[in-house]
Amino acid sequence: MKIKNLVRSEVLALKPYVPAKKVKNKIRLNANESPYTVTDFAASNTLNLYPDARPDEIRKRIADYLNINEDCCVVTRGSTEAIDLLIRTFCSPGVDEIIIFPPTFEMYQFYAAIQGIKVTPVHLMSDHQYAIDIELLQKTVSNKSKLTFICSPSNPTGHPFEKEAIYSVCQEVSDSGLVVLDGAYAEFSDLNIYQDILQDFDNVVVLRTLSKAFGLAGSRCGMLIAKPEICQFIMRVMPPYSFSKPAEKSVLDALTNLGIKRSQENIEKTIQERQILKDNLLRLDYVSKVFPSETNFLLVRVSDAVKFCNIARESGFLLRDMSYHPTLENCVRITVGDQHQNQQLINGLKNE
Repeated sequence: MKIKNLVRSEVLALKPYVPAKKVKNKIRLNANESPYTVTDFAASNTLNLYPDARPDEIRKRIADYLNINEDCCVVTRGSTEAIDLLIRTFCSPGVDEIIIFPPTFEMYQFYAAIQGIKVTPVHLMSDHQYAIDIELLQKTVSNKSKLTFICSPSNPTGHPFEKEAIYSVCQEVSDSGLVVLDGAYAEFSDLNIYQDILQDFDNVVVLRTLSKAFGLAGSRCGMLIAKPEICQFIMRVMPPYSFSKPAEKSVLDALTNLGIKRSQENIEKTIQERQILKDNLLRLDYVSKVFPSETNFLLVRVSDAVKFCNIARESGFLLRDMSYHPTLENCVRITVGDQHQNQQLINGLKNE
């Protein structure tokens, strides 16, 4: 399969926008920037001038962190922007479809709906620990299935899919489209698959983010990792100057050796706290199940999700009722907080 054959004709015909050039020691009067600022913060950070058209310094730092080549990486505003860019690059409205595995991350169908792309669900097998139904996928996939999204570890269930199942999905759609492996929670799980799968398949895109393990949700930094040809087509669609200077600084600070070390320490704390929180939740009479998790959250099945969330709210905590997802009736998603937050939550739930 040639990647070029999957790209929308409009994107193939698109003439990439050429931003105003930057030349060292030359004053830019070619970009309609203001010579003035109105705050000290803007002046000290030269926010009157556009950032780099592409955040190449971030791209290099991320490539070093993930041990990949720079030309295999596109820096996006959160991994959700990468989802949007993939759909706009490869899916023609009213013609193509995406495949999802519900219950799953909702932004896949959100961006598809905006673009007029059909969403075809292949429901996970709730009676088999929410595994992927490969036989059902075989019956479902068609030559219009341009993108197949797998979130692993899964949001909202929290469990990773077996490597063999993910590889089977890649093989099933190898003649029709790309597999998008969303690794938003990769650092909390087995990292090997995200590297292995890119070496073993040409039709795979991996998504990563700094929002979770690095605690940079407010900086909105995601990464799309794929073969260079796929990255080049994505960058045709991506607007220039998309990453702000303050966000860039926060990312570069986080991706130092010290930042990576602290991230790893925080991951270990989160995993420890996740286990303690799980043990305490299972002691509550109205909790019937805590789903296995390799993320920074727990999915809990309770007797009454609305009541459970209201009790938590009265104690000062907001939880996410996931009952609107298929097969997740009376299920609530709880982000793992720090030790103090988790204990306060449990105390509030106990005192009901």
